[in-house]
Amino acid sequence: MNTDTPNSPEKPEKRETSSKKSLFGNLNSELKHALNAWETLTEEAANKVSPDEEQLQEVKRLLGELKSKLNQFDE
Repeated sequence: MNTDTPNSPEKPEKRETSSKKSLFGNLNSELKHALNAWETLTEEAANKVSPDEEQLQEVKRLLGELKSKLNQFDE
């Protein structure tokens, strides 16, 4: 029985170490995935035009058309 006592504490420690490594490995993998997702979303958001900006561009376009039609009357 004395031979079992020294082995018993060693086995749980090894299991704890390997489980900690797998836990940190999973955590590291999930963090990398989250970072990649964040970068993708950030790129998409940077290229996206806000509704206010879209409306402003439409107003500018309409004003440009109106200006060109008014210029036709001046000629």
